[in-house]
Amino acid sequence: MSGQGKSRIVCNVAVIGAGTMGPGIAQVFAQAGCPVTLIDIDGAALKQARARIKSSVNAFKEAGLYGARKATATLAQVSVTTKLAEGVESADFIVEAIAENLETKRALFQQIEKHAPAKAIIASNTSTFSIDDLAKGARRPGKYMLTHFVNPPHVIPLVEVARGVKTSKATYEFTLALLKQAGKRPLILKKMIPGHLINNFNFAILSTAMGFMGQGIASIEDIDRALTEALGPRYAVMGPFKTMDLLGLNILWQSMTSFDPNAHSDPRIKQLRDLYQAGKLGMKTGAGFYDYSDKSYFDTLNEYNRRILNTYNAAQEK
Repeated sequence: MSGQGKSRIVCNVAVIGAGTMGPGIAQVFAQAGCPVTLIDIDGAALKQARARIKSSVNAFKEAGLYGARKATATLAQVSVTTKLAEGVESADFIVEAIAENLETKRALFQQIEKHAPAKAIIASNTSTFSIDDLAKGARRPGKYMLTHFVNPPHVIPLVEVARGVKTSKATYEFTLALLKQAGKRPLILKKMIPGHLINNFNFAILSTAMGFMGQGIASIEDIDRALTEALGPRYAVMGPFKTMDLLGLNILWQSMTSFDPNAHSDPRIKQLRDLYQAGKLGMKTGAGFYDYSDKSYFDTLNEYNRRILNTYNAAQEK
């Protein structure tokens, strides 16, 4: 593999697992110009995966995201095999995307280390385990990375990334560079928790929605609309911390302490308390979780309102 400075990275990629995520991950690297081998023990799954990739590439072309030449080139970059040794023997970057079973993954990594070149980086798409758990007992711990793609991986730009305790600096930096070249935006995890960051957000939303449905608070259609037509457009533009800055940290602090008398001593909201006590109340004071001092309050507000309207109108057009 090569990739020094700002030069383009050229490398062979192997993706293991042709189930829910593997085909999309393969497309990500293929459309970035990397030869990709998609590996699975099930030949029928590979056949279906090829059909999925072809359908997706055609959809991208119809949407104007690909030209005909790029669509053809992307499909030509993907090959498939049921033989692990054959699939990883020339790989520079390997992404594991099999079922969430710790022992099965560790056994797979042992086989990868047996057959893949010593230079190969071994990345896992796990949504559950830490990279240190997966690399336990590995002969090449410096080569392991977490690269958790978000479904659908060929559509969502964000990828959660984490290095293990023994992951080398070169492995880490190459992984980030390759993902960025493939059009992905790495989200760096500083600590590992089961489910990582994205899935914990997702599970909180989904469990809350199920609770609303179970209590008969609203129809499932209207529960969906609460996100797609209210919270969704705002969070797509602002995220939770800018949203808190918009609402006003004084109002947020007062609400939290009214709901929960123990909130004053809750260590999870220490930074909110510190900002509130310092008079940094969000957009209206020019600072909160973010700094807004470069623009007036109304200019900041109008900019976000415009972006939210654009997001909402784009969703409504679909």
